[in-house]
Amino acid sequence: MKKRFLILLLISCSVYSQKNIWDENPYDSQLELDSLLTVLPKAIKKERIPLLNRIAEIYWIVNPDRTIEYATEALQLSLEFGDKNQEGYALINLCQGYLFNNIYDKALKLGLQSLEVRKEIGDDYDLAFTYRTLGWLYYDIGYYNKALEYHVKTLKIHEKIKDIQRIAYSYNSIGLIHDKKEDYYLALSFFKKSLLLKKELNNKGRIAETMKNIGVCYSKINELELSREFLESSLKISEEINDNQIKVEVLNELAKVYLKLGDFNKCAQFLTKSRLIIMEFVENKEWIIDNDKEWSNYYLAIGDYKKALRSYKKYEMGKAEIFSNNKSEKLTEMRILYEAERSESEIKLLQQQRNLEAQKKKYLLYGFVLLMVIGVLIVLSLRNNIKKKKAIYTQSSKLSKEKLKTQSLLRENLEHKLDFRMKELTNLALFISQRSSIYKDLTTSFKSLNFTSVDQLKKDINSLIKEYTFKFDFNEDIQKFHTNVETLQSDFLFKIKEKYPKLTEKEIQLSVQVKLKLSSKEIANLNNISLNSVEIGRHRLRKKLNLEKKENLLEFLQKI
Repeated sequence: MKKRFLILLLISCSVYSQKNIWDENPYDSQLELDSLLTVLPKAIKKERIPLLNRIAEIYWIVNPDRTIEYATEALQLSLEFGDKNQEGYALINLCQGYLFNNIYDKALKLGLQSLEVRKEIGDDYDLAFTYRTLGWLYYDIGYYNKALEYHVKTLKIHEKIKDIQRIAYSYNSIGLIHDKKEDYYLALSFFKKSLLLKKELNNKGRIAETMKNIGVCYSKINELELSREFLESSLKISEEINDNQIKVEVLNELAKVYLKLGDFNKCAQFLTKSRLIIMEFVENKEWIIDNDKEWSNYYLAIGDYKKALRSYKKYEMGKAEIFSNNKSEKLTEMRILYEAERSESEIKLLQQQRNLEAQKKKYLLYGFVLLMVIGVLIVLSLRNNIKKKKAIYTQSSKLSKEKLKTQSLLRENLEHKLDFRMKELTNLALFISQRSSIYKDLTTSFKSLNFTSVDQLKKDINSLIKEYTFKFDFNEDIQKFHTNVETLQSDFLFKIKEKYPKLTEKEIQLSVQVKLKLSSKEIANLNNISLNSVEIGRHRLRKKLNLEKKENLLEFLQKI
């Protein structure tokens, strides 16, 4: 389990390493390489792919042949397991391996294959790296317009993902291409943009490199003081960080500047210093031929033509060894064939797309006509439905208004009837009360009769008869009153019985009479009881209704 965990950890660390390959510390890379080579034999097939790719990547500069070896196995396994991402990675590793071995035709073929795979995947970092690799490949063989095309594409991706560090690198790359095209002022503008960003990032190695490029550019337009200033600044930084590659290049360039300035001693000093550093390296062919060329120019300037010729012959021989015309012609032929094949495939694909588009247009036309017909039918149907619904709505609206009007009239009629019956009931109660009062008065009159004198008694009786000429059916009127109360106050009677089931019939009758706003005297007359009995009844009723002293009995009963 521990071994498997270590394998997975190394895989996860190596998958995205390519995005930072140019910024790695060689010592750190060697440590990582040792770890990967230890873990690789224990990894199963699928787990081997990212390990193989990362190992191949670390070997680019150290040993390109090992890059090709490990990347070939990674490519085979990625194809076997259908891993497109690792396939693109393996192809660009192979491209780099052949590129460092100066086998440009194979490098270009593999680079373009990697580009197709990475376009399919759509990862911006990997796509930008592939464009950049192809850009440098074309730069190395002198196809500067093609190199510029790829580096501009790289820059656009870096700007899209807002990677400031790589934007700075792209500016520097584009500057180098314009320098090769002899557009020196345009090259300077890109170098200066790159330098500003690199100073923000404080990457001394990159700053020294761009300062060197600016110094070289100024030298080519004969701005020798500016050239010397930038080159010496670059040399100072490269000595601080002990970057021998930049030191060698800067020393050679300073030798050129001092040769143009006529300071031959300085020129010889810088060339000698450069040569001493070069001889410390095994892989030094390109640096030696550049140094030989500058020695040739130096000897020519001081008039030592034999040494100048000897140095120039060394330069020509070294140059022919590194990059032959046959290689260039082979690369050109291969590139034309590869692009022709790709163009043919693109033409076939375009033809298929055109046929599909033509069929789509036909189907779209038929569909559009059908939709138009359906649309017209739907519109007509909707119009008919709207007309019908409008007519139904108008009719319903009229009926609703009529119904509401009728209901309103009925409600008003009922309210009038109810008011009339309430008034009638109240009047009846008052009438009964008044009649009861008359009876009481009559009784009182009878009690006051003088029975001692027969003549006087007759006289008084006749007087009373004249006074009370009408007759009353007292019981019938009271019964009629209570019947009307039960009819008109049925809702109130139901509610008060439901809320207060402990109330007696007499208490309920008293509640109704109070609700009708009859006075205590009128209630006493109506029920043929004393006023004191009414007051006692009201007190008991308030108690059963749980009323406080401050609460009004009439208001309470009207709310029920």
